[in-house]
Amino acid sequence: MKKLVVLGLATMFALTACSDNKATTTETPKATGNAKPAKLSLNWSVMSGLMGNVTLPSADKDFVKKAIEEKFNVDLKIDYMVTGKEYHDKLNATLAGGSAPDLFIAGGAESQKYINDGITANLSTFITKETMPNYFKWVTKEEVDAYQLKQGEFTRGMVPFSRNTYASWYIRQDWLDKLGLKSPKTYADLTNVLTQFTKADPDGNGKQDTYGFTAAGSGQNLPFDFPQWLNNGFVADFMIVDNSYVDNRTDLKVQGVIDQVVEWNKAGIVDPDWFLNKPPAHFDKASQSRVGMFFTAGDKTVALDSVATSVQNRTKALDPKANWQPIYPLDKPIMWKYNVPTDTFLISEATADKSPDKVKRSLEIVNWLEGEEGFLLTHFGQEGKHYTKSGNKITLNVAAFEADVAKAGNWLNVYAAFTPEDPNVLGFELIDSRVSEHDRAILKTVESFPKHNALPPVSLVPPAGINIGDFRKEMSKFHAKAVLEDKSGKNWPQYREELMTKFKGREIFTEYTKQLNSVLKDKKLNDFK
Repeated sequence: MKKLVVLGLATMFALTACSDNKATTTETPKATGNAKPAKLSLNWSVMSGLMGNVTLPSADKDFVKKAIEEKFNVDLKIDYMVTGKEYHDKLNATLAGGSAPDLFIAGGAESQKYINDGITANLSTFITKETMPNYFKWVTKEEVDAYQLKQGEFTRGMVPFSRNTYASWYIRQDWLDKLGLKSPKTYADLTNVLTQFTKADPDGNGKQDTYGFTAAGSGQNLPFDFPQWLNNGFVADFMIVDNSYVDNRTDLKVQGVIDQVVEWNKAGIVDPDWFLNKPPAHFDKASQSRVGMFFTAGDKTVALDSVATSVQNRTKALDPKANWQPIYPLDKPIMWKYNVPTDTFLISEATADKSPDKVKRSLEIVNWLEGEEGFLLTHFGQEGKHYTKSGNKITLNVAAFEADVAKAGNWLNVYAAFTPEDPNVLGFELIDSRVSEHDRAILKTVESFPKHNALPPVSLVPPAGINIGDFRKEMSKFHAKAVLEDKSGKNWPQYREELMTKFKGREIFTEYTKQLNSVLKDKKLNDFK
């Protein structure tokens, strides 16, 4: 009877804990009695556009790793790199070698290939509102369902993303002032300004060693860093116009984009290394006062005084007069789009088959990272040391945070890859004394740039057997060939037709049209020609 009473009380307490919405009660791995779950070794591959040149600290200083390993009884190994081709090349080699990570992050196009190749597991029974309540504070079930390649399956998790976007071009305002130039408002103005930045010695060192503009093509593409895309009417990579999917990068009018990029290249006003630059090389060149303008699609910190490693602070270390300011240099009605999901987290089929406990444990950790405790630790550090908490207000201890995190390479970004820095999603308000009036003005300016909502109501999936990543790879080759070899857009219509036929572009976009047509009330969808 005593045993039954104890068991009944234990069950009652367990049920009470499960009904509590607090993160600390829903996130801890469940065990039988007082025993911890069996210790597991987990291997993750993580990427993030915010990592930069990050190195995780030694084990005694990595308080996030220590917290995860103690809380979930695991040995966690994380392989991490900045988002880009090199990361996916390394991941592909790992997958081809038969040693798939237990959990890994991949781009949207890449995840489609992994799913179609049978590398990933169906997580329908693992990821629900009951098992991962914190995850669904960041995304809705409707969004998650629409993001799947097949209805009724859960083969890829949408990595939570910031809904607002901070896309902007940034320009050296002090160079404009020194040369007596006004901030450009049209494409002609912009071309003139960048020409002066190249030829008029804006840094005053008596040498013609600066360029107007730089970008990061990673040796493979013509990035949207170039304002020529927007100047020809293309807002980011795709648009939904009149309920139609418009694939900007393969439109016939891309010929105009190519011609204008070639003109800038021939004029010598673009950093000649732009195509080979890999992020964050373009930020490095800006920080070295070698260029006067660059673009970022999402990093809102690049010109902030409050971030020790920002382009603004790094440039001012060399030139105290440096003043990077956001600009909208074209007379177009829309500059960018609100964010859409770009990254996915996946679990390998091998892990799910052989070690379902690893799947559960990995997802428990992800859920914890996306809850209050994990979010605060991975974005603001340790409570009482790096920040204090009073109600919903989080006050950063700047000195400690700078010493242990910011000046140590912002290594928390490795663990923060699963959540954007949006504390308001969890009901928190951040008080950061480093954020100056200068910083608030920059953020307000960038937030005000006109954008449109480009989130499709359904995950757009190519026809069976066609991989969008392969198509994009060939598309990028044609962009590069036209700009760097042909030095003209004259052959673009021919290249485009090859993309539409040989590489199945017309089939892909026709299928996208059908998928949009199936969910949108307005059936007036244009056919892709």
